[in-house]
Amino acid sequence: MKKIIKLFENGCVSVCGLMGTGKDVLTGNVIMRRQKPYVSNMYYGGARTVLDFKALDCGCNSYKNFISGDVNYYDWPYPDGTDIYISDAGLYFPAQYCKELNKLYPHLPNIFALIRQLGEGRIHVNSQAIQRVWDKFREQSDTYILCKWVIKPLIKWFGIVVQRVYIYERYDSCASRVPPFRVPRPWMNKDRQFQWEMAKQNYEIAHGRIQSRLLIYKNKSKHDTRLFKEMLLNGKKTEKVEKS
Repeated sequence: MKKIIKLFENGCVSVCGLMGTGKDVLTGNVIMRRQKPYVSNMYYGGARTVLDFKALDCGCNSYKNFISGDVNYYDWPYPDGTDIYISDAGLYFPAQYCKELNKLYPHLPNIFALIRQLGEGRIHVNSQAIQRVWDKFREQSDTYILCKWVIKPLIKWFGIVVQRVYIYERYDSCASRVPPFRVPRPWMNKDRQFQWEMAKQNYEIAHGRIQSRLLIYKNKSKHDTRLFKEMLLNGKKTEKVEKS
């Protein structure tokens, strides 16, 4: 897990994977092992502040404000070093509504670009498919992690997580779920080793560096896998109009 935690510490991370592959399990365990206060729409345990999306408007400053120098007041609302985690980001910022999001919330993506200067923090998101998230968000991530699978019975019975993930440096490779370079390295023949190195280099030129990691760790996340069920049950009730 140390390698994964470093990725979250060093830059913005987008986590994706099919339903039940351990996206929130991975995120929650990163949070609990970092042992730092965090801001999120989901509770993973520890010192969490509920995410208020309105607080991320960056003072409604656009590129016009920065170019002209006529900048609106904005005070970063969280303590320095606080990271933001958005679970199921594709529900809040769906890619199919990019035009509407660009029109209604043009200032929101600025937080990705400025969060390090504003609060020495990072923004991390997860979604079943990374391409379902607003492009203004996903394109600013530094690393992409694809959760391939997780063995759920081990989590339930023993609290142990066994999980396979792929780590990408390029968005398009993650979106296409490109596998790591799988040709085994030859050991004896120098000519074949040279050919292998050239093939691997060409693969990485085409797809970027892709790493496969088998993670085995103690589960420390306390996230609620049915968050949205509770959210909807607590929603405003409206009268249903009967069809005539």
